[in-house]
Amino acid sequence: MNDLIQSIRDTLVNTPDSVCLERARLVTEAYQIHAGAPAPLLSAKAFAHVLAHMTLDLGTNPIFAGNTSSRPRAWMLLPEYGFRVPAQAVVENPAFDGFLDGDAVPDDLRAFWKERALGVAAGIGHLVPDHEILLEGGLNGIIEAAESLQANDSDPEARAFREGCIVACRAVIHWAGRYAEAARGAADQTDDGRRKRALLRVAEACTWVPANPARDLFEALQTVVLAHLAIHIEGHGYSVSLGRPDQYLLPYYEKEDAHADVPFFLAGFLLKLSANSLWGSHSKTQCVTLGGVDPDGRDQCNDLTLAFLDAFETIRMPDPHVFVRWHENIDDRVKTRALEMLAADLGMPMLIGDDQTARGLADAGVQPADAWNYCVVGCNELGVPAKLIYDTLSINDAALLRDTLLGIPQPDRIGDMGELMGVLSGTLRDAIRARVSGRRKHRGRIAERLPTPFTSALMDGCLGRGRDMHRALTYDLPTMTERGFTNLVNALAAIERVVFLDRAAPLSQVCHAIENNFQEHAELRAQLLAAPKWGNDDERADKWARAWLNLREQVRKDVEAETGEKPHLCAHVVRSLHHVEGRRLGATPDARLDGEPLADSVGPQTGTALAGPTAALNSVIQLEPATYWRGGYNLNLTLPGPMMARPELREKIKAMADAFFADGGQELQLGCLDSATLKDARAHPEKHRDLIVRVAGFNALFVKLSPVEQDELIRRVEATECK
Repeated sequence: MNDLIQSIRDTLVNTPDSVCLERARLVTEAYQIHAGAPAPLLSAKAFAHVLAHMTLDLGTNPIFAGNTSSRPRAWMLLPEYGFRVPAQAVVENPAFDGFLDGDAVPDDLRAFWKERALGVAAGIGHLVPDHEILLEGGLNGIIEAAESLQANDSDPEARAFREGCIVACRAVIHWAGRYAEAARGAADQTDDGRRKRALLRVAEACTWVPANPARDLFEALQTVVLAHLAIHIEGHGYSVSLGRPDQYLLPYYEKEDAHADVPFFLAGFLLKLSANSLWGSHSKTQCVTLGGVDPDGRDQCNDLTLAFLDAFETIRMPDPHVFVRWHENIDDRVKTRALEMLAADLGMPMLIGDDQTARGLADAGVQPADAWNYCVVGCNELGVPAKLIYDTLSINDAALLRDTLLGIPQPDRIGDMGELMGVLSGTLRDAIRARVSGRRKHRGRIAERLPTPFTSALMDGCLGRGRDMHRALTYDLPTMTERGFTNLVNALAAIERVVFLDRAAPLSQVCHAIENNFQEHAELRAQLLAAPKWGNDDERADKWARAWLNLREQVRKDVEAETGEKPHLCAHVVRSLHHVEGRRLGATPDARLDGEPLADSVGPQTGTALAGPTAALNSVIQLEPATYWRGGYNLNLTLPGPMMARPELREKIKAMADAFFADGGQELQLGCLDSATLKDARAHPEKHRDLIVRVAGFNALFVKLSPVEQDELIRRVEATECK
């Protein structure tokens, strides 16, 4: 069976990206056939049309049924949103620049969707469906609940929505039936005993699930696969999460008389998710969250937690990726296994502190039982299964400061940092107001034009309220995502030092320098570079992190009171957007040049962590995530690779992680690499095909990364090796 797993993996790794027009064609046909239907019914019937007619691929991975396009790595297009390549995909793989241009998409499809498409890459994603209700009652249970509600509801909007849910759920049941029939036929045609057994297992399972409750672990895994891929086919994009599978699958795992097949099932399950062809090989950040404590502080790690970690190391694929919830009572076996995986060049798991994360959500209004059931729903964003999604507006802190400085009519009339922060407050207020309005409009357009009745049927309360998930979530708490935090803090510290303490240059000169990309201002740039830097446990810089967070919180609350918006869960999420937004942003007072990337996390800017990793963690601990980062922050901490090679050093890293989380840290993405290995991988990719790295919110096979991302990682590692 290991040979079959390896064969499936090799196919995914070695297959080049292409374009599959099948879904685009089928959705277009459905929109023409059902034109004029209410939006939920139109969406549901288009979804059903795709599932009824799409090609079924049981050859690439026969262990489970489920595919999103007709062949591996062929992009499943979402014409309802537009024919766009995500900007991050181009940063991570320059070959995707223009990938959908020219004749990749036929003219008739472009013409049909020109005025109909929403103009974004995909649906909102960043969610976790209710796996428990799906596994325990099956889709027939959801259909029965919807029909019962219909009998006593005269609200036409609610009735149309629930009818859409019924149509969509029946479509997924029919889709599973198609797989059952196809699997039986394929089993009859093969002489390969292992494939025959796998296909017959699929046929039996898909005859029963997801229509009905899962009866064993395999059926539970098959149900999750079909629901997960169906959510993407319906239109959701990045970061549809698997939630906490070691918890909701545990009852089925415990039913197994023997666990010999479990590693095979879990590896096949993860490979099936890895094959999700929305944007082909581009990572969808489909994350898994393992472990954690319950509200009473009891550790929830179990044998299935360890089995999942083993499966991630077996398949060695960058997507899905995995988080481990860290707390003082965590099973030491899980701690040890996590660090072993990081030492094995896997780039994961990422670690997240339970106490401060759950407390932050509870303080924001999430019920304690739900807060302690949190999971990661993307790169590092936080959510609650079926109840709270990551629905965001974005703020670029570094851009706000630049706009503030260049908008001051007479900069030299600013007498001190307090006055500057007052002006910055006004810029921030205007930015949040504008983005709140924009987010409301965007969310309304999706709910009105592109509801997702299947996904909504799996979200808590939507059926009962008779509304799409965009209008009926249990916790309607939006997120405010920041980038450029470190650049802002460094810039404020630099301005204080150069302008107001040393009096080395007036503020007007700093403004002129950043407006002109420091041309003819080399000496000033050197002075700004020499100023104190965030992430060195240096109060001269760290105080500006706290000052900014206090300012941001006050302005946020003021705007929420003014607009009636619910409290935002603030987050720091980067992925590759530090490159995307950096390319659009002129020079900034931290001495960053026009077009250079922003910092890759809330940690130190690469090359400025002069006092070592402990000092960096001491700075970050001051960020008080339960108050200021309730939506999650990302922290990249790179350590020299040899630190992980010896067990006694791994014990020290374990102790460092324990101390970080005990003192109030929230998320920790550890990278343990050496620059010689990365440089050799860049020069000789054939020797390092399985090397997985954590970049900034996503994992990747290093040899498949863009030169820009490879160089960034090498610089990050070299900076640690110089200490």
